Amino acid sequence: MRKYYTLFVYEPDHQRWYNHFGDYDNSVVADEMDDLNYGWDGILMKHMRIISTPDDQTAIDAALDKLNGKDGLS
Repeated sequence: MRKYYTLFVYEPDHQRWYNHFGDYDNSVVADEMDDLNYGWDGILMKHMRIISTPDDQTAIDAALDKLNGKDGLS
């Protein structure tokens, strides 16, 4: 399996993290994060995380669950 980078974004109104974007190239994901921070959305950097996982959906879902305080539920 290859390393996959996912950008998770925290939505304060819903009080949870969401999977926003992913790519095999960390710099592409970092560019997306910068666009969200400096664009019209103006998402705060503290509300975004890039996490690397293996490139399977189960690993990505587990990382999201961990951010949302739900370890081991996926």
